[in-house]
Amino acid sequence: MTDVVQGSAPLIAIFIPSVHGGGAERAMIVFAGELVRKGYRVDLVVTKFEGFLREFVPDGVRVVDLDRPKTMAALPRLVRYLKEHQPRALYSTIMNANVVAALAARMAKVQTRVIIRESNAPVSSPKNTLFRWVTYKAAPFAYRMSQGIIAVSEGVAEELSAMDHTLSEKVQVIPTPVISEEVLTQAEESVDHPWFAHKEKPVVLSAGRLEGHKGFSVLLKSFKRLRARVDARLVVLGDGSRRHQLLQEVERLGLGRDVAFLGFKRNPFAFMKRADLFVLASEYEGLPNVIVQAMALGAPIVSTDCKTGPSEILCNGKYGRLVPVGDEVALAKAMHETLHEPRGEEASRYALARYGAAEAAREYLAMAGL
Repeated sequence: MTDVVQGSAPLIAIFIPSVHGGGAERAMIVFAGELVRKGYRVDLVVTKFEGFLREFVPDGVRVVDLDRPKTMAALPRLVRYLKEHQPRALYSTIMNANVVAALAARMAKVQTRVIIRESNAPVSSPKNTLFRWVTYKAAPFAYRMSQGIIAVSEGVAEELSAMDHTLSEKVQVIPTPVISEEVLTQAEESVDHPWFAHKEKPVVLSAGRLEGHKGFSVLLKSFKRLRARVDARLVVLGDGSRRHQLLQEVERLGLGRDVAFLGFKRNPFAFMKRADLFVLASEYEGLPNVIVQAMALGAPIVSTDCKTGPSEILCNGKYGRLVPVGDEVALAKAMHETLHEPRGEEASRYALARYGAAEAAREYLAMAGL
């Protein structure tokens, strides 16, 4: 695909709920930057423009803040935006935003091609609130109105078909645009935390929302087993509703001196580049970007073999160890074995080639006929 000439550039819109620190939002911001490089006009349409990722919106991207408290409440304003600006394509991610995007395009009666991106396992993900259940029930109807569906992994594609078999013909598996030039640049920045700046012990890193399905409680128990054999430290990046409970568990397990919960970091990549091991302990995923990022930046990987994503990324264990979900003994054993192996470059080269943002953007654009 040749880059477009700016003067005749089509307008492309990307719709996300916010610019908080989620992997889905970060991926779409990376996609926006690639579109700008290709010469497109890009609008980042946001339910409410708040969150840590504000500063990472690329130059050349126009932010359209719908300024609504909830994504569903943004529907009328998104309809108005589509009528006024009529972008060639509208990309969205996260299920509630996908539903709103498809409904808005239908209500606006415009020719905009709607491409929705499903980043989670729609069937396996819990529906523990009324809103999530209603959204899940509305999703098949809305998704059928789209012109294409991007699944971030084969597992997500299978779950989309299980949710509604008629969606299969619309679904295409495309690797997430994860590794951009900005990611590689940020990875070279210094880390001011003393455990990284003056490394006296190997550091195990994990990152993600501090929620139950991310498996941090199992990780802490596994790390205690690991520390009985190796004098190591554990750093966790991210925030969430279980932060207080996890900090209490750290104290209960007697790990206070060697475990640090650092919250959300604007630049997790510098930590990944310097970590001796990256661990994902999730119960389920869509396609965990953090594994891709850590692997591309050279960190050895240990992950639960959860549904879906890790096995695909790691090529069934070729590029990292996979262990059963919830098995703290197996996780501790895999961490111990991986820490004692030399760091390899093959996994990093694979991740850089497979999940480069430029190639993903080309495939995303092809979905909209661009």
